[in-house]
Amino acid sequence: MKIVIVEDEPAAASQLKFLLREIGVEDPVETVIESVEEGIKWFTSHPSPDLIFSDIQLADGISFDIYEQVQLNTPIIFTTAFDEYAIRAFKHNSVDYLLKPIDEDSLRFSIEKFQNQQLMQKERLNELIQKQVFMPKAYRKSFLVKFRDKLLPIKTEEFAYFFIDNGLVYGQLYDGRKLVVDFKLEDLEGQLDPAEFTRANRQYILSRESIVEIESHFNSRVNVKVQPEASFSIIISKEKVTPFKRWFEQN
Repeated sequence: MKIVIVEDEPAAASQLKFLLREIGVEDPVETVIESVEEGIKWFTSHPSPDLIFSDIQLADGISFDIYEQVQLNTPIIFTTAFDEYAIRAFKHNSVDYLLKPIDEDSLRFSIEKFQNQQLMQKERLNELIQKQVFMPKAYRKSFLVKFRDKLLPIKTEEFAYFFIDNGLVYGQLYDGRKLVVDFKLEDLEGQLDPAEFTRANRQYILSRESIVEIESHFNSRVNVKVQPEASFSIIISKEKVTPFKRWFEQN
């Protein structure tokens, strides 16, 4: 565990190092920072430590000035002889607030509190990873599409492709109907199964089943023919040709 101490009194910094060793945290201190100016320079040029012990009143200001100028996600245990900063301290990733002189029991409690928080965060992260691994994303299976004064239930598999025309997004059905859908293409991309649909260009999202022909176009691009026939040419850019072909062949 790498610890940084922000403290302008050498005796207080030495005492804190001693207490950390006493409670079993061996050689943890990476550096001692004595001023706001030094703190800003150090934190902007070094990897973030695991934990910061920070006095509040320093020779050239208060340590909050460091944390308001440098983006840090590191937990902080504030150490001070004054208690009027407590509320403000908890706005800066504060784990605990220790009043000087610091005793061994209070320090041990703060370290255990920090370790418990880290353990809980790790467990929550593991839970999220497990959900991502074992719970496959559910893609949209159907749409409710407005048609005149009705809402029509349409299965996703009935759509050949989606496209933009004059600012509106349409869903083209295999049966020939063209219906306005109340989504942006960007939103549809995240809702449609990528094994079945792909974003061809800024104007079209295509179903694999709708593609009937892919022909060469100038500048190494390709022109995709679909059924039902599209109102506009569906051109795949040079940069997207290879991933488009790979998607088509793998599905």
